[in-house]
Amino acid sequence: MGVADPDNRTPQTLNFWFGHLLIISLLILGFILYYEQELLEKAIADAHDANSAYQYSQLERDLLTTALGCRDGSLNNLRLITLRQRSQLAVDSQNFHWLSPESQQTLRRLSESLQQSNPASWPCELFSGWASIVHPVVIEAMDVSNATRARLLVKIRNLRRDTVLGLLVVILFTTIVLISTWRASRRQREKIASLESEKAFRERLVGTIAHELRTPIATISGFAELLDRGDENSEHIARIKRMAQRLKQALADFLDLHRLQSDHPLVINKNRLDLKALLQEALDITRAQYPQTVFELEAPPEPVWVVGDEMRLLSAIQNLLSNGAKYGPQGAPVKARLFCQSDQARIEIEDGGPPLSAEEARAVFEPWTRLVRHQQLEGYGLGLPVVREVVRLHGGDIGWQARGSKQVFWLQIPCQKSSR
Repeated sequence: MGVADPDNRTPQTLNFWFGHLLIISLLILGFILYYEQELLEKAIADAHDANSAYQYSQLERDLLTTALGCRDGSLNNLRLITLRQRSQLAVDSQNFHWLSPESQQTLRRLSESLQQSNPASWPCELFSGWASIVHPVVIEAMDVSNATRARLLVKIRNLRRDTVLGLLVVILFTTIVLISTWRASRRQREKIASLESEKAFRERLVGTIAHELRTPIATISGFAELLDRGDENSEHIARIKRMAQRLKQALADFLDLHRLQSDHPLVINKNRLDLKALLQEALDITRAQYPQTVFELEAPPEPVWVVGDEMRLLSAIQNLLSNGAKYGPQGAPVKARLFCQSDQARIEIEDGGPPLSAEEARAVFEPWTRLVRHQQLEGYGLGLPVVREVVRLHGGDIGWQARGSKQVFWLQIPCQKSSR
């Protein structure tokens, strides 16, 4: 097995990989954003923890202020209510869980004492004593707050670093996708330019080949007519004529197929004509080409009128007849039937088989297709694809079917009921 050339990758394959790269970059970006959001939420929580330490210093200040107010007789209920609220806020603070168990127990006892008793009845020294007890808690809370701020700074730096790295990854993937897309587009343009150049060369080559072959074929046919004097060489000259006619038909099929594959429609010159007479003419020509084959005709007594291109329909019918003679069993008759039914003129060419398989029947209508069973026989696989297109341009259809040990190729096109 060879290694595939990357320049020969199809646009569909490239688009497939570009799409996957883009999806991967978007997934990475989404993951980074999710991760950064979690870090940001933790940083915000740490910021709250760091800023909540002031609750403890405020509690100490309120205790000292209350003690001073108690000594100078300026203590009032508002200050006591504020002291109670401050002690409860200290217990409920977000930084509370960072304190040591002893400090937590101290704050809880103070809050419970203020809630369960009347602070107005406390001696002034008790407020000062509680302020002294709370002071180490304030020092510890400030240390915890400073540590929390240090962690917060580290997280912010990491957040900034990860954001920059994430943006670089996304920019890298986007750059890769853009560069790959540009390179694929450039290769596609170069390939299109190469195909257009190749197409122009092929057109010139086919034109030259057609011109070079038409002239000798016409010369062979002309001299064969001149040499045909009805003497002992007549049989050989007739064979020369048949071969020249076969070459002429093969060249016509080749040119028609080339036009179809080059997206140039076949030229159809439609006129009113008798399909029965055309079938008879095709039989006469094919009998001359295959004198060893018996051809039988079943047709209505009256003409079958259609509108079509006389020469192309004649060539199509002749192709089906010659295939029946060429590929059928030696000595088996080839039967041609013509009938007009439901405004459709139908021609059936039956040979002696053996019938094709369904897969073979589909394949024979493809250009340049030769069946394995027919490899030893002459032919190029050009006729039936051209016949199918000719029939289609006449608004008709073509097909194949097996009938016992025999087979039938048929074509049908619209017909007219009368000669008018």
